[in-house]
Amino acid sequence: MRTLQINIGLSNNTMTAEQVIDYMASNKEYRLMAYHIVDSEFNGNVEPTFVGLLEYNYTRQSKILSDFENIASVMTQESIAIKTDKMQALAFNPSYNGNGYEFDNQYFKSIKI
Repeated sequence: MRTLQINIGLSNNTMTAEQVIDYMASNKEYRLMAYHIVDSEFNGNVEPTFVGLLEYNYTRQSKILSDFENIASVMTQESIAIKTDKMQALAFNPSYNGNGYEFDNQYFKSIKI
């Protein structure tokens, strides 16, 4: 079983927390195993954040990155932080034109497994 963890901000999201939970739970590509909503910091602001633990079956990490870039677009997020046993990255919305920034483990929230 391969797992990944994600952080999705909720303050500027087009979806409510409940809609994000439903979206991730109904996603056929990934199985939502656990989640919680926590306050976390982003750009100096505290915002509610969906923290999810998901199961996946892919060997290509690029597939995961591409999928979450598309999800960032659906949710109009600048980026979604993702972490697997092989990578940690920010999946940027394809239409994001701002300054790039890097994944920072200090801000990443996870579910203990």
